[in-house]
Amino acid sequence: MLIERKSLNDILTETPDLLIQGDWFCLNIETNAGWPTRPQPFRFEDHQLWIMPYTIDNYPGIAINRPPGLEADSTWALLYRSLSLITWLAESGAVVTETSGGNLPRMMAANRTRGIAVRDSFDLSDLPKIQSERGWLALALMREGRGLNHPGYAFLSFFRALEIAIPDGRMRGHWVTDNIDKIKGHAAKEALAKLRQKVSGDIGVHLRESGRHAIAHAQAAPIINPDDPKDTRRLKAELPIIEALATLAIEKHLSILTTQTIWEEHLYELRGWKAVFGDQLVADIIAGSPVATGQQIDMPVINARLRRSSLFSPLEGMFPLQLELGHAKARLTYRSTDQLVHLIVILDFLNERLLFDVQHSLRARDDGSATAARNAKELARFNRDYLGNGELQIWNADTGALLSKCDAFIPVNCFVDFNAADTEISYWEEVIAEREANEGTR
Repeated sequence: MLIERKSLNDILTETPDLLIQGDWFCLNIETNAGWPTRPQPFRFEDHQLWIMPYTIDNYPGIAINRPPGLEADSTWALLYRSLSLITWLAESGAVVTETSGGNLPRMMAANRTRGIAVRDSFDLSDLPKIQSERGWLALALMREGRGLNHPGYAFLSFFRALEIAIPDGRMRGHWVTDNIDKIKGHAAKEALAKLRQKVSGDIGVHLRESGRHAIAHAQAAPIINPDDPKDTRRLKAELPIIEALATLAIEKHLSILTTQTIWEEHLYELRGWKAVFGDQLVADIIAGSPVATGQQIDMPVINARLRRSSLFSPLEGMFPLQLELGHAKARLTYRSTDQLVHLIVILDFLNERLLFDVQHSLRARDDGSATAARNAKELARFNRDYLGNGELQIWNADTGALLSKCDAFIPVNCFVDFNAADTEISYWEEVIAEREANEGTR
């Protein structure tokens, strides 16, 4: 697929929010992560940030129009933290090459046409909450290690991340010994198998003495010699092992999960709803225990959306209509503000799933009005986008918190006729025009 890269001036011209004069701070990066070719806004620590895309003539990176009251160093730290978190989720690295800014997001000039990986966008709708400075430091070291084109310094960064996750040296040594076989990833497992053929004894001790100490010190053997190709080859071969160990330690000891683990556990599908229902009620629903009479659940007003699609008007600001409990599930019925559209979803707490069926979960009533026709057009657009690998998201309309998100819908034993879907949308546009003319609202 041909990916179009535009100039920075074109990007700014096409994105009015990036033309707002202010005090812009920008990180310019070199990254091995797939990076967007279009600007992408996202919320991070209650601030609006921007993914600055690959362009023809400038570095990609991250930018912010500095909010009033936020000091310069705090602004830079905010950008660095967001970059570390994004690259952690992308399991990639990034190195900040320059910082820049001005009255507009002025990225530094660069002319790189090869060796880049691109993507449509990042899914930043449900960023994990990092609870400690140790967690942030560990992610920063992982970003640095994955972004460095130097096996020695990369190895040292990963080992430092491991030390941050498990500060006690004796405990860390025992942990590595006990968990070395639990590391994930084909490259890491293959590297470990090859290393065991060459090294007898504790692999953790070898990684510490012949890797971390040999790189960091130059007074006692072993010492890594940058001019010795054998040292470079060995560190390169062992790098996937220490990276995987650091990643596992961060997950287990700092509770910062990788994207792979989050996907495997699917905890993101109902996490927001669990906060609405509360731990005890969720446990009672799963156990099939009777719910106390008169127990109140403050059901939120919601927005139902698809990632990468524009908003669907009848699915914005939907009000709760009915809640039914049973069989370890909660069945929710929501109604649009015009009372013509119903949305039905099922929270399967036992299996950590949000159940949604595009054929039965959306119901619309046609009362012959232009409003009903506009709803029909929007739902036809929703159906087209959802069947085309749409990712359903449900948001709390009042707080902006994400209540649910699902993986992309994958059609099975069928295909989507997008021409037919577009024809249906066009049909409803004609009906809208006719009804508006009859109502005198056109």
